[in-house]
Amino acid sequence: MKIFDPRFYGNLNSSNFDVNGKLITLDIESSGISKNGYPIEVGWYSKDSTGSFLIKPEPDWLENGFWCKYAESHVHGITKKMLLRKGIDVVSAAIRLNETLGNSVVVCDVVEFDGTWLTQLFAKANVIPSFKLIGHLELIDFKKRTGCHLIKSFSELQNFENKRHRAQDDAKQLHENMLKITEPIA
Repeated sequence: MKIFDPRFYGNLNSSNFDVNGKLITLDIESSGISKNGYPIEVGWYSKDSTGSFLIKPEPDWLENGFWCKYAESHVHGITKKMLLRKGIDVVSAAIRLNETLGNSVVVCDVVEFDGTWLTQLFAKANVIPSFKLIGHLELIDFKKRTGCHLIKSFSELQNFENKRHRAQDDAKQLHENMLKITEPIA
C-alpha cells in the first residue's frame, strides 16, 4: 500500500530533525477551504532555495471540486484560467517537490490543511512524497524541548494586512517568523 500523506506523525527529536540545520518552509494556496478544495499553488523558502509553481487542476477537481470566488478575488488572486494556462500537471508538481525538498522535514503553518492538500496532490500523481511535513507548532514545541525559549508568540508576528496571499511569499514570511520566535537559553 502506498502512503501519499507527507505529514510526520512521530515525535521530533535530534535523530530525525536537526534544530540547527536548514529550515525549509512551505505554503499552499488552495481553491478554497472546503473538503472539496484542492491545491492550486505551492511555494517554499529556505536560505538556499526558494520557488513556487501553479498546479493545473485535474478534470475531476474542476468538475466536482470547490472553487471560492472570494479567495480568487480577495485572497490569492489566482484564477482558473491562470492555472490552466500556467499550471504544471500533478505528476510534474509532485516530482518537482520531491527533487526540491529531498528527505527534509518541512515546516508549514497549518499542517491540517497543507498536509491534506499535499496528500491529495501526491495521491493524484501516484508519487510517494520524499519529505515529511510538520506544522509550525510542532517546531516550536521541539525547540522549547531542546533548549530554546519563546521570545514572541507566533500571533505577534503574523501580518494580516490587506495583501495578496501567494504561496512563495507566505512561505518566506513563515520562515522569517520561525527564525524570530525562539532563541537558545543562555
